[in-house]
Amino acid sequence: MTDTSGTSPRVVGIMPARNSAKTLEDTFRGIPPGSLHQVILSDNASKDDTVAIAERLGITVIRNPVDRGYGGNVKNCLRAALDAGADLIVELHPDNQYDPAFIPGLVAKARDFHIAMVIGSRFLPPRRALEGGMPMWKFVCNRALTLMNATLLGLRLSEFHSGFRIYSAKWVRTLPLDRMSDDFKLGFEMISHAAEAGLPVGEAPGFCRYFDEASQNRLRGSIRYGLDTLAESFRVFRSRMAVSAARRRVL
Repeated sequence: MTDTSGTSPRVVGIMPARNSAKTLEDTFRGIPPGSLHQVILSDNASKDDTVAIAERLGITVIRNPVDRGYGGNVKNCLRAALDAGADLIVELHPDNQYDPAFIPGLVAKARDFHIAMVIGSRFLPPRRALEGGMPMWKFVCNRALTLMNATLLGLRLSEFHSGFRIYSAKWVRTLPLDRMSDDFKLGFEMISHAAEAGLPVGEAPGFCRYFDEASQNRLRGSIRYGLDTLAESFRVFRSRMAVSAARRRVL
């Protein structure tokens, strides 16, 4: 997908994919024309026709012959976007769960405020998540977890756990990706790194739909992920308190 307007920055979309043949084309067709310069799909050892469909659509494809894990696949995407000269990187999952129509709004916020990342929030306003079909147990757990994460990280956000995001490529280049998680925890680790560095993280509406073909982290995986994010939040909280105490001693 090419932006013919000739304006900057260069915006590259990334799709971490695994067995996404049923939803990939609809996701891609939903991207507003001209909003992305390039789309890169990293296929995580799919067993279906994900790669063939992506190639037919003109998407740049990277093949992982073995399962690299969700986080490992996202890292692959990020590195490919940097190699492609991205200034802004849009993470959009190819399961058609997040509405691509919100991409221009997220890009606009990233450009206007020069922040490390912009999260496409499912909770602006909160009822939008339920209207999209989010299970009630997931809604309640997300709200409780988000409150704890926000308190510990010192960030005022309505959403920490969306997979629909825009990253500053300049900031991504500073991340120690090799030392970060290859699992779902990666997405939260990126937020925690920004918070620990005192960098701004923004959010904008990002409507989400829940349906059978959409990929979801089930209850057991959600519990593990939630505990991982709390552990990471406590790590950052301790770091923030140590810095604060050091400053008080200097004063």
